[in-house]
This record gives sequence, structure tokens and C-alpha cells, in this order.
Amino acid sequence: MKILMKNCNCVIALFLLLTLFSCKAPIEVNSLWEKDFATAQEIVDRYNEVQSKLGKWNKEQHILNDCNFVWRSGEYMFKCRGKNKDIAELPKYCERIELDNEIVTTFMVERDTARFADHYFTLQAMKRGESYNESRDGITITVFFPIRGLNNNDYQKLQEVFTCKNDALHIAYLKKLKHPLTNSGCSDELYAIRELIEKNVSDSELKNEVLALYDIYKPLMAGAKAPDVPFKDADGNTYTISDFKGKVLVIDVWATWCKSCLMNMSKFMALKEEYKNNPAVEFVTVSTDSDDVRENWLAAIEKFNMGNMLNLTPDYSAKNNFIGEYRVSSVPRYMIIDKEGYIISVFAPKPDGGMKEMIEQVLRK
Repeated sequence: MKILMKNCNCVIALFLLLTLFSCKAPIEVNSLWEKDFATAQEIVDRYNEVQSKLGKWNKEQHILNDCNFVWRSGEYMFKCRGKNKDIAELPKYCERIELDNEIVTTFMVERDTARFADHYFTLQAMKRGESYNESRDGITITVFFPIRGLNNNDYQKLQEVFTCKNDALHIAYLKKLKHPLTNSGCSDELYAIRELIEKNVSDSELKNEVLALYDIYKPLMAGAKAPDVPFKDADGNTYTISDFKGKVLVIDVWATWCKSCLMNMSKFMALKEEYKNNPAVEFVTVSTDSDDVRENWLAAIEKFNMGNMLNLTPDYSAKNNFIGEYRVSSVPRYMIIDKEGYIISVFAPKPDGGMKEMIEQVLRK
């Protein structure tokens, strides 16, 4: 009997001890991150410090610690625009996060959903060995992030975003998608995201708007037949895309009021000069200036010595107009069409930014 009572007392004591331990005040993870961090090492040290305080059983608090690490790391990297060498330490500590986890979702929304996602995906890409510039978000256009073409990191990111069940993240990236679709067109990789949006994203006006943009730009994807719209030259002669069949057609879309267009025109003309002895390539310009400023167009052609190539304007009287058919919303813009009249790109690289390489690829085919 005494032995039984002794054992009971031990059990009770153990229970009280466990109860006391479990009633210990919880660690306020967010409050531990409320300071300015001057270096990447300070961020890493704080992360490890909180990790050790939490132990290995409190999963929810660990997730919160991971979120804070991502947020602070991203803010630090973006503030220095990736120039501080110590940012290389940060991706090593960036754990994979379930984007539709309730804790993660709440954390995102309380701060900035799109910005948090930018931080997280940048860190993950850097962890895979990509440079900062390759890793940063290619569809976020701000003063911190000038435009660049989408790369594999961006497509992988979009797949993750639209596969998870995070409505806030869906909305943030649907808004972002409007920019690459209207300014860079629709690549095969980007078009593959459409199915995920249709399947996994809740119905809304924004979703319908983005799906409609996909449908608008699909006819202008690589491999599609180029719309055979009419143009006019300075003498009133009419041309169409089909008139250039048998040649690789390289088009510079510009306007007399566009400073960037005029700055790049000399580079376009220099590239044309490189192909002057190649009859398989035709360089033309298409000005988007309206008929009422025709004199400005003619003056610019003379001023910039553009007379040695074919200069055209859209035939605005035609039902199927160049600007509408090719969705020209901004200039300069460059287009390359192959010898059979099929689109290589209607959002081609600049004359000094990959255009020659694209022309050479077409010629090799």
C-alpha cells in the first residue's frame, strides 16, 4: 500500500511539473524581430537565437520565425539592391514555407503579400545558386526593379503561386501578370500558367480580366501567323507583311515624340548596316505617328538619316490596323517575322540587347 501511495505521489509530482512547464509564458516571436538590422549576420543571429529559444516542439512558432526571417532578409536585400556581399549568407537559412499555411497567409496579409512573396522566392532562387539579379522578381516593376524578361525562376514561382490555395497571393500575382502580358506578350511558359489560374483561382473580375489578356495575346505568340496588315510609305505606296515573304523581316516600331525610340534608332540602323549584303533580311521602321503629324515623321526620317531603309506608317484607314492587331501599347517595340510570315517575336530584344542573336537563330533555321 505504501509503495502504491509513493508511486501515486511521484505521478502527481510529475504531472504538476509538466503542467508548470506547459504554463510557461509563450515566446512572442514577432516582438523579438522588432528592431532594425544593419547587417545580414545580425538577421542570421536573431533567427538562430529565436530557434534555440523555441526548441523543436513548437511548430507554429517556428513557422512564424521563418516568416520573420524571410521578411527581414528580403527588406535588407532590397534596400541595398543586392549590392552588399553579405546577402549571400541569407539564403542558407531560408527554409521552404507552405504558402497556403494559415500562419504564413496571415503574416503575408499583415505586412504586404506581394512583397513577402518577392522576398521568399528571391531567397529560394538564390539558395538554388542563382545570382541576386536572376532571382529577383521579374514581373515586379518598380524603381528598384527595372523591367527584364521573365526567366525560369519567374515561371517556377508562378507555378507555385497558382498551385497553392492562398487567395491573397493569387490576387497579388494576378495583378502582376497584367504587366508582362501587355508589355512582353505571352510565351509558351507563361501560357502554361493559364490552366493553373483557370483551375485553382477563385472566380473574380480580376481573374476574368487576366484570362481575357491571355486570349488577346495568344494569336501573337511565337509560331503564329503574323497578321497581314497594310502599311504606307512616304509616297503612299501600300505594303503588307506578306510582301516580305522569303525574307526575315525586322521591324522597329517607333514614334517621333519618343526619346527612347530616337536614342535606339541609330543602333537599329547600325545593325541593318551589318546585314546590308544579306538579301535574306529586311529592316523596316513603322512609325505610330498619326496622319496629322505626317510632317514631323518626314522631318525625323531626314534628320536621322533613315532614308536608306524602308520607313512605313500604319494604314489607319484599314479595318485591321497594325496598332490594334499587334497590340502596340508602347514604343519602342521590335518585331521579327520569319521568311514564311510566322512570328518569331513581336516583343523582340533591342538592337543592342539580343536582336542580332535572334536574327541569326532564324537564319540558321
